[in-house]
Amino acid sequence: MSGKSKALPTIVVASAGIAAGAAVAFAGFLLKRRAVRTTCKPFYAEATRRFKIPGISEGFVPQDLFYLSDEQTWLFSGYLANRRPSPIYQVGADGTVRRHEVRLPEGSLYRGHGAAVTAAGPFVFLTVRDGFIALDRAELAKAADGDVLQATGHRAVPLMPAFMTVQKDMLYIGEFSHRLFYPTPKSHWLRCPSGETNPALLLAYSPHDGGPFGFGEHPSAVYSIPGNVQGMCVTPEGNIVLSLAWGFGDAEVRIYDPAQAKRGGSYLVEGHKAPLYFLDEATRVETLTVPPMAEGIDDVNGEVYLANEAASNLYLLGKFYGGQYVYSFPTRE
Repeated sequence: MSGKSKALPTIVVASAGIAAGAAVAFAGFLLKRRAVRTTCKPFYAEATRRFKIPGISEGFVPQDLFYLSDEQTWLFSGYLANRRPSPIYQVGADGTVRRHEVRLPEGSLYRGHGAAVTAAGPFVFLTVRDGFIALDRAELAKAADGDVLQATGHRAVPLMPAFMTVQKDMLYIGEFSHRLFYPTPKSHWLRCPSGETNPALLLAYSPHDGGPFGFGEHPSAVYSIPGNVQGMCVTPEGNIVLSLAWGFGDAEVRIYDPAQAKRGGSYLVEGHKAPLYFLDEATRVETLTVPPMAEGIDDVNGEVYLANEAASNLYLLGKFYGGQYVYSFPTRE
């Protein structure tokens, strides 16, 4: 018997094994889809499917979204699964998509996680490991698809930013905490008035004409927040909305009323005291279970828009339950 003939049964067995594995994986995805549709039924009943997340089938793993109201354009930040330079996307009102790489102030291309993107005045902010970089908003608005955007400056902050947004003229920057895989400093673990312990911080910066990129040098308020926070926005009524997710389990959107937040004295940030408030069970007014791997959120006209990474080619799972789309849903009083 020739070597070629001997190899044939091996190839057949290997092919059969691959096919069986694919069938098992497909069945698992279908089961997960059914589970998600069940546990997230109230979400799907209230939510509106808006538009497809750009680059979701080309290796892009979205982390955040932000709406530029003057330009009527959505911004998306994230990273590429193949670790090539991380792009940002613009999606216009007519659905036109523009993709850009970003050049850091020192000259190299941005390869960060793209955890958050937001804008204020003439700037667009994009997170880096120790803070954020600033882009020229006018240059971004007129940039053609494929243009490389040059960052014009950098600001360091006293935590590793996992989410960031400008809402009602305030700049919010917060960290992600997971006890085992992404622990935060013990000084950030604070006992809440309602009894639980929050492991992370959210810093709020007020507008300041003479401050870096239009905001104060130091936080004007510090919030103690739960772990696993991926994104944040503020409703027209002033409620703080947090998206929480970890792994393939169901995610949550929690709404807090900061007017009910108890002040816990002051918190020292880089030698400066800021009032400390707690987002805990006592201030939580609503919780909505949403599909796994929820990421950044933004409020537009009373609707919370939600991005999700589960349908990226890195994870695939979300392709079975509509995770490749941005959804919006109203917040209840």
